[in-house]
Amino acid sequence: MKLLEYKQFNNSDEEKSLNKKKVTVAVIILLIVLIIVITFIAYISSPNVRDFMDKYILFKNVNENDLAYINIDEDESIYTYAFYNYVVVLQNNKLTLYNSSGNEVESFDNFNISSPIFATQDNYLVVAEKNQKKIYLIKDKKIMWDKDVEGQISRVNVNQNGYVSVIVAGTSHKSVITTYYEDGSEVFKTYLSKTLAVDVDISLDNQYLSFCEMDLSGTLIESKIKTISIEKAKDDPSNAIIYTYEIPSNTLVTNLEYHEKDTLLCSCDNEIYLLKNGSLEAVSNVNNSDIAFCGIQLNKSYFKVLETSNGINNQSSNIEIFNTTNNNSYTYKIPGIAKEVYAKDGVIALNLGSEIYFVNEMGWLIKRYSSTQEIRHIVISNNIAGIIYRNKIEFLAM
Repeated sequence: MKLLEYKQFNNSDEEKSLNKKKVTVAVIILLIVLIIVITFIAYISSPNVRDFMDKYILFKNVNENDLAYINIDEDESIYTYAFYNYVVVLQNNKLTLYNSSGNEVESFDNFNISSPIFATQDNYLVVAEKNQKKIYLIKDKKIMWDKDVEGQISRVNVNQNGYVSVIVAGTSHKSVITTYYEDGSEVFKTYLSKTLAVDVDISLDNQYLSFCEMDLSGTLIESKIKTISIEKAKDDPSNAIIYTYEIPSNTLVTNLEYHEKDTLLCSCDNEIYLLKNGSLEAVSNVNNSDIAFCGIQLNKSYFKVLETSNGINNQSSNIEIFNTTNNNSYTYKIPGIAKEVYAKDGVIALNLGSEIYFVNEMGWLIKRYSSTQEIRHIVISNNIAGIIYRNKIEFLAM
């Protein structure tokens, strides 16, 4: 009987010990969550905390000569671009792909392009000869197809599924837009006999092609955006237009970009428009002396860079980013004036001359790059950046 009582007491003691351990673990987890939440709030709300964490904890600061690089000859014609995981270098009819370690991962000899125009989406890259006939489609590290088109190429576009559209001039029509499947076979052609096509984009789901046509025959510039159903165009291209949007007279259209499946953004010299289901909405006026740069070349957003100056030693740039999907807006402030701004995929890069800020679509710093010399040019994708100097290219993983 005494032995039984002893065992019962021992079991109760073990249960109490286990409960204490559970409570201790729960408290530790709660404290960790609380610390993470407080740190996150401090990071978001305090620029000083954010700068400290970016520099000493998240290690977002990068300096020149800390990165992999290749040497280039400043006296030769070299063209650079970035897509997917690669920086592209085109020189002497040779196209070379480099990764963020500066290693050559693929090269193509006899690449017959001397004055290239590029377009990219995800792991697809289109390279064409400006005002000539040659065009290539590359997927990752492989050439999918190349061909000579009829006419002179003025603009190219590719979507995330490898559908390619090409605008050509110099035929019996003012402009011809040809759309190709990923394998290079033709989907359909759009002929413009009286107007000039200035840009084209294909929706992410292959359902729509939208183009801007410009009429220069009158005293005022007249522009229209037309949306084509690709399924209808396969059977009857002449009756495939489902929406026509009238842009205000004397407005210069600079760019078209699909965001999501059917949301089209149109960037003009004085306004950014959102086009959807036949409705045209002006979403942002950019005809403001404080706005130094603006763009729509992001995945889900458009942006503006506003400059403020209270003397030569107190200048700053505010990046304002507007999400077209959820209507949220974000701001990131930079202590300086940007000389150039580049945007692609989900990245905005601001070149201040000897410093670059890489910011994402939510207004968060990705990397801050510092240099001891003047930066000539930047090429970016979601995953990599190429920083071009007169005698070298440095590679930065994003």
